[in-house]
Amino acid sequence: MHADPSTARHTQPGALRNVGNIRRVLRISAALATVACILHVPAEARADVSSWLTAGGGYGYQHGAERDAYDRAAALSFSVGVGSTPLGSVVVGGLLRTTTYFTLGTDVDLSARFASGGFARGQWGLALDVGPGWRSWKRATNYGHFPLHAMVLAGGPWGMQLGVGADFFNLDSGPSARGAVALFEIDLLRLTVMRQGSTDRWWENPSPAGGRAPRNVDQ
Repeated sequence: MHADPSTARHTQPGALRNVGNIRRVLRISAALATVACILHVPAEARADVSSWLTAGGGYGYQHGAERDAYDRAAALSFSVGVGSTPLGSVVVGGLLRTTTYFTLGTDVDLSARFASGGFARGQWGLALDVGPGWRSWKRATNYGHFPLHAMVLAGGPWGMQLGVGADFFNLDSGPSARGAVALFEIDLLRLTVMRQGSTDRWWENPSPAGGRAPRNVDQ
């Protein structure tokens, strides 16, 4: 028996390359998620995990290789994630974030998160998100189809946080991503179930998730 030559003719090298790139991104994402899950296992089985659920907006810049210029766009972002116990000085977890640039398209990022305990407990603190992304844009290959995404967040009481992020590199063979975004967000879980510390004087949270930290830690 002989192979059908028409099959070989219709198999495009670009299609095979794209399949390989997608598989590579999925493997990297799965590895990051696995590491995050392993690292955020609580020391005690009964300990609650940290959790995040945010919504916010801002403004961003993304570089288009075809015109060799930056495109500006208003941005809307949502994220959800979990991490290790909020009673630790460092909290490690994973986060799924979508960021929509209104004149361009939507990014989907799967990141590992490293946060301070104060951030996880709804007080002042910092967090760093790092991981691969995927762009569903119609012309995404012109802006970096599978970028790496990093964001630094400064968190404050009442669920408020400011984030500054950057997109760079490209896990695909196309042009590298070059972009930045600034966001103002409200974390609904840092505002409610995770919140403890000085804000209890105004709105008490009688049973914060993960247990209450020693009084001198948050105040």
